[in-house]
Amino acid sequence: MKKISVLAVVGVMFGVSAFAGPNANNTNNNMNNANNNMVTVMTVEQVRGQNDDTPVVLQGYLLRQNGENSYVFQDATGTINLEIDDEDWGGLTVSPTDMVEIWGEVDRNGMSMIEVDVSAIKKI
Repeated sequence: MKKISVLAVVGVMFGVSAFAGPNANNTNNNMNNANNNMVTVMTVEQVRGQNDDTPVVLQGYLLRQNGENSYVFQDATGTINLEIDDEDWGGLTVSPTDMVEIWGEVDRNGMSMIEVDVSAIKKI
């Protein structure tokens, strides 16, 4: 009887852990997914040459907010607009002096308009 109880408790522990794991922290999962897909850090210049919906990772600085969900990002090669929805911040507060890492996708709106639709952000 005790063996069955111990097995039941262990089974419940693993079941709860497996249930909570995939969605426990959406921001970390987005970051881990980017890492698992072997996405390498790009420069703004490199991002400008990418096709629509290409996954990208950038490192640099958020200079300023440019609209409701629009921000200006800068690295050593230039600037680009980012779209960061409220839920993608995960409670993070960033100043222009904080280096950040951005995960997202290229969003091309015609030939001249390009931005990155951000799925995750963290300070580095």
